[in-house]
Amino acid sequence: MRLIPNWKTVLTRAVSLWFLFASLLALLGFFFATFNPHSLGWSPVAFAAASALFQTLAIPARVIMQLGLRPPGPFRRDEEGALRNRSLGLIAGSGIALSTALAFIGGWEGLRQEAYRDVIGVWTVCYGQTKQVSPGDQYSKAECDEMLAAEILVYEAALDQCLAVSVPLGMKIALVSWTYNVGASAACQSTLVRRANAGDLAGACTELKRWNRAGGRVWHGLTRRRISEMEMCQQALRDSR
Repeated sequence: MRLIPNWKTVLTRAVSLWFLFASLLALLGFFFATFNPHSLGWSPVAFAAASALFQTLAIPARVIMQLGLRPPGPFRRDEEGALRNRSLGLIAGSGIALSTALAFIGGWEGLRQEAYRDVIGVWTVCYGQTKQVSPGDQYSKAECDEMLAAEILVYEAALDQCLAVSVPLGMKIALVSWTYNVGASAACQSTLVRRANAGDLAGACTELKRWNRAGGRVWHGLTRRRISEMEMCQQALRDSR
């Protein structure tokens, strides 16, 4: 038996394989949420570490499972029935990457489970969610986590429509965090994306610190977030050399 030449590509992009992997992670997350270390005879420290890992991974896994229940968007859009020649996003293609993005972006957005007005008066809930939010809306933490994970994939896809170059994973997470915060339209029309597309990735990272205003004012929290994103972006470039 001979393997086809592109077997690695076929294997890594197979929807059924990702769906199976996501299902396993979701099941492990449920397992650790159901049992305790004493019933399994585990060390409490080891159980806590494993539980934290797999319950975190279970969040993007459930999102991947939900996305896998319907045909991929490109099949529906392409009249010729062929997938367009665009690779799967770095974050969308990996549960580990999605977990990292979830922790990073969620940490900066902050979790508010009841709807509130943000600094410029927009109704917001969970991790900065503003779409279809009304006064009095409430969500559980699990619902907020799944909402953020799904939004991360949406914003990565939107950024991929204008970011024409490949970037390291850490830089991609930083740019998706920034896009989630400022909006895909503003991101795609920015000098930052133009510099990245011109091959100036270091210059693109530096541009992040300029995006520290909301409602015409400089905000200390935004300044700290932009610096953190810039540092992640720059570290990813250093690590990729």
